[in-house]
Amino acid sequence: MDKDEKDIIAVIEQVDEWKGCHYKYRRVPGGKTNPNWEVAVDDKTFFVKIPGIGTEVFIDRKNCHEANLIAQNTGIGPNVFLFFEETGVEIFEWIIGCEPAKFGDVFNAEKFYKMIDVAKQFHSYKDIKLPLVQTAFDQTEEMLHIAKELKGYIPPEIDRMEWLVESIKEAILTSGIDYVPCHNDFWSANFVWIEDTRKMMLLDYEYASMNDECYDLGIWSAVNYFTEAMEHELINYYYGHPDEKKFAKLKLYKILQDIKWAMWSCVQAVNSPVKEFDYFEWLGAKMARLRSFWNDPRLDYWFNLLKGKSIF
Repeated sequence: MDKDEKDIIAVIEQVDEWKGCHYKYRRVPGGKTNPNWEVAVDDKTFFVKIPGIGTEVFIDRKNCHEANLIAQNTGIGPNVFLFFEETGVEIFEWIIGCEPAKFGDVFNAEKFYKMIDVAKQFHSYKDIKLPLVQTAFDQTEEMLHIAKELKGYIPPEIDRMEWLVESIKEAILTSGIDYVPCHNDFWSANFVWIEDTRKMMLLDYEYASMNDECYDLGIWSAVNYFTEAMEHELINYYYGHPDEKKFAKLKLYKILQDIKWAMWSCVQAVNSPVKEFDYFEWLGAKMARLRSFWNDPRLDYWFNLLKGKSIF
């Protein structure tokens, strides 16, 4: 029995409601940050997430729990069964009949618009304010710092990456941010689709914070390789009208999110217990995409637009 299996058994034995019940468990594949498990207890099934080694330096588990409550209360996420505050272990009711969204699902009109609706539901929730107020710049700068401290691999373009972080930060903060609950890890693999009810749901709120909703939109566009027509439609549908400044934010956040997740890859390559995942393959995809984003000739125009600079 390996350490991960011992950990899941220890968690199961801590749940009072499960004492004396028959249970079985299996590892859920695909986790890049944490060991995840499916646990069947009598006639009910649960999803158990055990924090990965080293994740405490960049994941606030109490904040994550509050975000999961927003998702539960809006119906876009699973019901929270139990949260162990001292360890950060989360247990959710299993979502019946769901399947992970695929990258190609964004090119299906029904799923595309339902993903936007899910984002708006999370962003618009007012009854819970996440305790963590953290901008995309805070997150990216933190990941840069952690990666350097670990003394692992650092991309050779690091100077340009840091310059872009500062330049994007100056432009967007000058324009202003209306803080709302944000997912901050808004990519297709965190969505699930329930075919029977035609419902889209969103999972994994580990990186959530009060932030700029345009960051989620920028992540979503970047990781799914949206066409520019799709980006315009995203802005038009989300806000109900075209918005040039929101479009500029989306474009700049695409750059920022790839810097953050590139550095996350460098951190995880050193720290992560999930050894079956190749973090350097992940890094390579981020860097290749990033190089294309930062070569956009409109970069200075977006900076100046958000800073309110006149063309004359």
